[in-house]
Amino acid sequence: MTFSSNDRSDQLAHVLPVTARLFDNSGAAISLFDDKDRLLYGNAQYYELICHPLGTHPAWPDIVRDNYAKSQGLIAETDDIELWIRAALAKRRKQTYRQFEVDAWDGRWLLMTETLIPDVGLLGIGVDVTQAKNMTTELKQEYQNALVEAETDLLTNMGNRRALERLRKILASKGCRYQVTALMIDIDQFKPYNDTLGHLQGDLCLQQVARLIQSGLRVSEAYPVRLGGDEFLVLMLGAPMSLAQRVAQRIKNIVRNSAIPHPATASGLVTLSMGLASREIADSESFSSLLKDADDALYQAKRGGRDRINKTPL
Repeated sequence: MTFSSNDRSDQLAHVLPVTARLFDNSGAAISLFDDKDRLLYGNAQYYELICHPLGTHPAWPDIVRDNYAKSQGLIAETDDIELWIRAALAKRRKQTYRQFEVDAWDGRWLLMTETLIPDVGLLGIGVDVTQAKNMTTELKQEYQNALVEAETDLLTNMGNRRALERLRKILASKGCRYQVTALMIDIDQFKPYNDTLGHLQGDLCLQQVARLIQSGLRVSEAYPVRLGGDEFLVLMLGAPMSLAQRVAQRIKNIVRNSAIPHPATASGLVTLSMGLASREIADSESFSSLLKDADDALYQAKRGGRDRINKTPL
């Protein structure tokens, strides 16, 4: 343990030696600065964070300057170290206690506390929280992964109804009257397909059709969703009806050209019926109306003989 030889250290000589022995074994980086911001005491862990040799008593601004120049100790993220020091000095000693996190050049994260002790000085304690920080980051990532999985249809890897609800909330909250085109898709005669070939083959068919739908989008801001069963939805943001019609026709052709056998259709192949609708979305009500329009258009396509695209009037 080391102390400065100034008058303040003499005043504290009867207190610091006992306290320092505790500090030296704490595992934390401990420092004590006087009212002129000169280092009175630092334990070994603290000296590991500064460029000055053990036993020296530099002023706090000099510690920061030297660390910054040598890329050592705690990181000061700035292009102007003098400006950074002035801003930091404005915060020191303004509160009896403050707490903050800071990272070090060696990759560690430290939780720092500063306690202003009247007639003693500014006591700093730095605790290594790297492991806890890494764990928190990992948990956040796992949480985000869980959200993604909860919003993904496990069979097709498309978005599910949770994803659709998230899109609805985002679009409805923007209040900017965003143009959205909805493409509602249904596999023709899928129930007879399942009844004849079995649900396992039906799942394989759904997976193949989902991949073909996604391969046919080729537009930015397109969000495919599996609503359930053999029903799919594609939301296209900012896409005019003319572009959406071309996308729908391309998907229809891709599925037809893939020649997936179907025992219950006239062509003997899997085909799609589609409904298109477009609206400006200003709130949840207009979003719901868009989906209803697209669903009505799909119904008309199926009623008209299936294997076709129908759109609502603009």
